[in-house]
Amino acid sequence: MKDFLLITLLITSLSAKSQQVDGGNGHAIILKSNGIVYTIGRNNFGQIGDSTYINTNVPVEVRHLPKIMRISRGYDHSLAIDSTGHIWAWGRNNYGQLGTSILYDYNTPQKLSGHSDFIAVEGGHWHTVSLKQNGTVWTWGHNYYGELGNGTREHSQYPTQVITNERKVLTDIIQIASVGYHTLALNSKGEVYSWGGNTYASLGHTKNKIQPYAEKIESLSNITSIATGWHHSVALDNKGEVYIWGSDPSTQNREATSSFFRSIKKVSGLPRIEEIACGSWHTLAIDSAGETWGWGWGKNHFGMLGTGDTLSTSTPIKLKLPAGICEIGGGCFQSLAVDTTGNIWTMGDNPSGQQGQGNYDRLYYPKKVSFEDNIKSTEGETNLGQVIFSQSPDYKFWISRILKYLLFITSIVLNIYLYKKLKLTRAKI
Repeated sequence: MKDFLLITLLITSLSAKSQQVDGGNGHAIILKSNGIVYTIGRNNFGQIGDSTYINTNVPVEVRHLPKIMRISRGYDHSLAIDSTGHIWAWGRNNYGQLGTSILYDYNTPQKLSGHSDFIAVEGGHWHTVSLKQNGTVWTWGHNYYGELGNGTREHSQYPTQVITNERKVLTDIIQIASVGYHTLALNSKGEVYSWGGNTYASLGHTKNKIQPYAEKIESLSNITSIATGWHHSVALDNKGEVYIWGSDPSTQNREATSSFFRSIKKVSGLPRIEEIACGSWHTLAIDSAGETWGWGWGKNHFGMLGTGDTLSTSTPIKLKLPAGICEIGGGCFQSLAVDTTGNIWTMGDNPSGQQGQGNYDRLYYPKKVSFEDNIKSTEGETNLGQVIFSQSPDYKFWISRILKYLLFITSIVLNIYLYKKLKLTRAKI
C-alpha cells in the first residue's frame, strides 16, 4: 500500500503541469493550460496536424483533438495524451511510429486503438515510447537500434512492451525520456533504466553498441528526473545535482562527435537545480531561484542557448531568459520556455518558421510568441481522427511523392526482370 501511494503521488506530480512546450525537427508543439494544442513550423509529413502539408510560421491550433493533458514531439511526428488516457499521433509514419495499421503520413491526429490509461508519451527519432498508469512502458516504430526495448530489433507499428535484461516486464516506472535512438526510464525508487542505441555511451555504459532491452544503470541512485538528447543523457537527483553521460554535443557534427563521456559525470558549477530538459544537441535547466541555465555539451551554432552569439560550450553558462521561467523544452536547434504568467518564449534556428514569429529569422535571444496577433486556426471542421486535405493542397509535395513511389516500383520491376533474364541465361549455359 505504501508503494502504491508513493507511485500515485509521483505520477500526480509529473502530470500536474498545466502548460508544456516541446520541439522536434523544425517544428514545435505547445499545450496551453486550457488543454488546447498548438503547433508551429515544418509540416512536410503532416506534423502540424492542420490537414495540410504546408509549413507555418505562426501558431496553429490543432482542432481535431479532445482536451489534452500531455504532449511530446518526435523527430517528424507529434504526440498527445487526452484526459481519458488515450494517445493521439500525427505526422511521419514510415516505421509505424504513429501506431496505426497503415504506414501513412497522417496530417490530422489519429487515436491509438486497443490501448488506454497512458500518463506520459515521448517521441524518439522514428519511434514512440509511452508510460501507462500501472508503471509499464510500451513502444512502437523503428527498432534497428533496439529503441523499442522489447528484446528484438524488429520494427513494429503496434505497441510492444519493454522488458529487462532478465526477460521480465519493466514495471514501477514513473517517468520516461527519449529523443534520438535511446530511452531512459525512471522508477519510484529513484533508479534509472536505459535501452536502445549506445554509440557514444548514452546508456550509461560502453558494453554494447545496441541494447534491445532495459538495463538498470547501477551508478545512479536517488534520481528524481531524467532527460535525453540525440546521443547524450542527463539526470537530476534529490539534492538538485545534475549528472551527464554520452556525447558532448558542443563537439557534435551530424551523427559524429569528437568528444563524449564514457562514464557518468556530475556537473559542477551549478546551483540547486529543479528541472532539466534537452534539445538534440544542448541541455537546459531551471534552478531553485526560478532562473534558467544552459550547460554542458551545448551546441549553439544556431543560437538555441539564447546568448546572443553562436559560441558552443561544454560548461554551464547562465542564460539571458526572462524572470519567472517555470517550464522548458528543447528541439533539434531550438529552445522553448514558459514563464509563470503563461507567456511562451523561444529562440534558435527558424528555417521552417518554428519560432512562431511570423517570419523565418533566426533568434539569438529569447522572444515571446504572440498568440493574439499571429495565431492561425485550421480551416474547416472534421471528425476526430479523420484524414482530410486542405482546399489548396501542396501539389509539389504530392507530385514528388508520386514520382518517388513510381521510381521505387519501377526499380522493383526492373530487378525482377533482370533476375529472370539472368536465370534464363544460366539455364542455357
